[in-house]
Amino acid sequence: MKIDLYLTPVPFAKATVQGKAIVVIDVLRSSTSICAAFISGAKGVIPTPGPGEAGEMWTKIGSDMAVLAGERHGVKIDNFQLGNSPAEFTPEAVGGKFVVITTTNGTALFSKTYNAAPVMSGALTNVSLVAERIAREDKDVIIACCGREGHFSIEDTICGGMLVHLLMEKHKMQIVQNDACALALLLYQTNKETIREAIAGGEHGRYLASIGFADDVAIASADDSMAVLPVLRDGRLILETD
Repeated sequence: MKIDLYLTPVPFAKATVQGKAIVVIDVLRSSTSICAAFISGAKGVIPTPGPGEAGEMWTKIGSDMAVLAGERHGVKIDNFQLGNSPAEFTPEAVGGKFVVITTTNGTALFSKTYNAAPVMSGALTNVSLVAERIAREDKDVIIACCGREGHFSIEDTICGGMLVHLLMEKHKMQIVQNDACALALLLYQTNKETIREAIAGGEHGRYLASIGFADDVAIASADDSMAVLPVLRDGRLILETD
């Protein structure tokens, strides 16, 4: 198994994805919020690149069947029902509905995954289930770290490194890594006992705390706390149960 990990969206946009498994990681916060939506009974999550596309999709589905969620620079978009805090995705808010979501960093990457399968939304909160799915598939993998506004982020890289660690140590996969993958693994190994502290101390963690979302950082740092596996099918993330 060959794993190409990309630390930011820029090299991922140029990657050949056909025939590969892809994991899109945005720990702070869209991947975590997507997990929270499914834990709360959402029918599906539809990632969209921008507010305009999100609004059009929400209108198409209908307000009785869908919830409009999104943020820019951490703050809820005006006239959207929800932002991007996992705490907002409650059963009362999203149960039985589709969630149409656009975020600053995470959701646009899904539009670059055509001809790849499976395409998964990965976070620390569901990292073991993602690893199990990849091990079962046993094909070449791309781990796409969304980063923060085009730049490296410590939280996504640690998550990618933990995923690689699980594949190697738990699932005994023989892996050929690119250099970024080896770096992510090293970063995880260095911080595995203090993941929450490392993420809270990172640029994005500090920024979210400064605008009132410190609790989101704690939620997103809890590995394997949400046992769901969102997989992209026909432009929608659905809950894989098999």
